[in-house]
Amino acid sequence: MRTVFQAQYFTGDAPQMRQEDYDATFLVQAVKGATLNQRQFSWVTISGKNVKITHANQDETLLWFAEWAAPQIDALGNGTKVLVPVPNSHVTKNSKPEFRTAQMADALAKQLGNAVAAPVLRWKKPMTPSHKGGTRDKNKLYPALEIVGAIPNGTIILVDDVSTGGGHMTACAWKLEDIQRSPAMAVCCGRTVHHQLDNPFQINPEEVDLKR
Repeated sequence: MRTVFQAQYFTGDAPQMRQEDYDATFLVQAVKGATLNQRQFSWVTISGKNVKITHANQDETLLWFAEWAAPQIDALGNGTKVLVPVPNSHVTKNSKPEFRTAQMADALAKQLGNAVAAPVLRWKKPMTPSHKGGTRDKNKLYPALEIVGAIPNGTIILVDDVSTGGGHMTACAWKLEDIQRSPAMAVCCGRTVHHQLDNPFQINPEEVDLKR
């Protein structure tokens, strides 16, 4: 499954952190909905525009993610795109459909036009977040997922905030494959890379192996 990323999510230590390292990570944190320091800000380039990210305009980063991701999806061709968010760790069937990755999918659907957000993947019970020691093992994540609603006709695209090893996206793809709705691709804001990249805003696409 082809997966594209907007920016590096740099969580490791480096001999010398560059401004672009901070900026990329700050963007991903904002899109994730993390609590931002009200005194901090970053400048990033989105669709050729230099924009300032602050605590006050954090939710606008969802629109900026959508601006970046829309051309990636348009390249798949015509037809309705069905944007399925990878559920955040707390999201179960009883959760409201406004969780963060669902908001990302909704912003992207509006940007694309001929698209619909379908937040139908949920966890059977709240999961421990990966950064707090929760599993990233796709074989353990897959049976913990369920589909809670009908999925509209169209090309399936997975939407996620951060990818580290691809376990969550793979588990979600497997669950969709169970009903013959295999995703055509995945779009993700951040890619965890533990070394400095020449340009943290240019992450090479990856092919996620969906073999079971």
